Amino acid sequence: MLCVTVSDNTSSDTDTEEHNMAEQESAEKTVVRQVFERIDDHDPDVFEELISADVTTGVYRSGSGDEVVGRDGMKALWQEYWEAFPDLRGVSTELVQEDNRVAIFRKEEGTHEGEFRGIDPTGREITFEYSGYVDVEDDQIVHAYFHGDILDLLKQMGIESPIPEP
Repeated sequence: MLCVTVSDNTSSDTDTEEHNMAEQESAEKTVVRQVFERIDDHDPDVFEELISADVTTGVYRSGSGDEVVGRDGMKALWQEYWEAFPDLRGVSTELVQEDNRVAIFRKEEGTHEGEFRGIDPTGREITFEYSGYVDVEDDQIVHAYFHGDILDLLKQMGIESPIPEP
């Protein structure tokens, strides 16, 4: 089946509005992609450049439950992962956008070669999947929320869960 679209070269306000929304969507997804590309490069400057100074989070440090606060908290969290998994790299398996919010589904892979939360390096390869969303305004992330399975990560590192398996 062949589908042909014919344009009469006229545009309505609705067409212009939809076009502007598509451009906004692209700009916000571009910010998210840039952030994660630079995180994959272990570039700490990304936090100063693409994360708002007033960023809020719904991110909590596994184990202690302490909230990751602000730009410096996000930077410190990623530096902890970079030190523990120096070859850590990821891929965004899906980005879904509504308005200025971009949902992210991500998978990180690396090798446990540095201390991680008191756990000595094991040399084991890990895969860590997580999801969340960010809100983007003025080409910066202003809010971030992520959730991942830290127990699965620990299991891959050879740490037994305190919760017995059924």
